[in-house]
Amino acid sequence: MLYNIVLFLHIVGAVTMFMAMAILALSMLSMLQSKDTENVKRWSGLAVKTDALFPMSSLLILVPGLYLTISTWGWGTAWINVSLAALLGASFLGPVINLRRLKGILAAAEAETEVVPSAALMNKVRDRVLWNSVFVMAMLAVGILFLMAVKLALPGALITMAIAVATGFGLAHFLLGKNRPEASADTVSFR
Repeated sequence: MLYNIVLFLHIVGAVTMFMAMAILALSMLSMLQSKDTENVKRWSGLAVKTDALFPMSSLLILVPGLYLTISTWGWGTAWINVSLAALLGASFLGPVINLRRLKGILAAAEAETEVVPSAALMNKVRDRVLWNSVFVMAMLAVGILFLMAVKLALPGALITMAIAVATGFGLAHFLLGKNRPEASADTVSFR
């Protein structure tokens, strides 16, 4: 019975993390397509608030996961060790890279005086480091979920995470490339 309750908490943590990632991705895509400074402010504010869900979800994943590992699986299980390393890596990206940049976007949007977002603000929204970090983090979570379901040995687990990281970079590149601003005489080209 205890195992099932702990597993349930572990799954709740994963669901919470995926919900937070979905809200963060929606916020970033909405900021990217905003033609109005107020929308950038609104979506960046939501992204900053959503970032608070990541530490809670990481704890809900980590604490029950450690119990399940110690009580049932053991530390010799490759997919668990690779998943733990990926979770810790993704947990590092949130506060160190994402939150700082998202707060910077929010502060810049709050400081804007024009209705149309400035080129400087949109440059912050298009920050490649932020986009890469968010989408690599999301794909690492998908990779962890895959490893939990398939339970691969070390080579397969490492290949899974390499594919997850590459997919995150590719997705960020695709989304930023697809949403390039139009060049005109009175706007700066970002190409």
